[in-house]
Amino acid sequence: MRKAFAVAVTMLLSLALMVPAGAITFGAPDGDDHPYVGTLLFSQNGVGYYSCTGTLLAPTVMLTAGHCVEEAGNVNDVTYVRFDENALDGFDDYATLQDWLDAEWILAASVVPHPLYDDYSEFPDTYDVGIVHLSRAVVMNEYGDLPDIGLLDEVLAAKGNRDNWWTAVGYGLQGVINPFYGDDYARYQSTTRLIEVNSFNTGPGPSAKFTNNPGRGNGGTCFGDSGGPVFYQNSNVIGAIVSFGITPCIGVDFQFRVDTTFAQNFILSELP
Repeated sequence: MRKAFAVAVTMLLSLALMVPAGAITFGAPDGDDHPYVGTLLFSQNGVGYYSCTGTLLAPTVMLTAGHCVEEAGNVNDVTYVRFDENALDGFDDYATLQDWLDAEWILAASVVPHPLYDDYSEFPDTYDVGIVHLSRAVVMNEYGDLPDIGLLDEVLAAKGNRDNWWTAVGYGLQGVINPFYGDDYARYQSTTRLIEVNSFNTGPGPSAKFTNNPGRGNGGTCFGDSGGPVFYQNSNVIGAIVSFGITPCIGVDFQFRVDTTFAQNFILSELP
């Protein structure tokens, strides 16, 4: 659920949304709650720019989705990252897109998809996880953290539903239908619930189904939130990352689990 942008550069730059592809729905601005969650702006196979979301795990290592770093077997042409709450800050102050990116964004040194990621060809075994290595360190008081193996299974199996709530954070659309449509390109958060981890669309473990509905404090994700974190409750522990949806930005979403051994083996291999 990445988000696509068309960019036209004349004497002044204009940035226009073309095809929505993932943002936080039925939520609220994140403020300073998750400063280690940032947005990616990247080009793939000569086409760009697209946007996704990601989470810093270390000063130079960012966790995101596989489809945010690779397409058709090719890694991104170029990737930029930003951690400001409002990703468009300063945009009007620069004459060209490149000036803005150079001044306000961090260039990625490299991006790495999971070695088995192949554009969802092995669905439901999507392997939709990737890493962004930054060209300079971003020092913060706290970073995103990996969960215990099997966290989602434990939460789902627990009696009652009091502990089954999660916080999705991302820079995507706030919705695609009125009255919920919105595209601030800013960091938002919402509360969601885990539904299941074993179905046709989730497979027996690689992904998980979460709610995406208004009311009762529930929310979800939309185009532009791809790669963004789904934190356990109000902690910095990432239970899953935003992966794909079937009903656009409403109903349910499917997120790639990071509480599995095969996911963490890859992620940990890319950490310092």
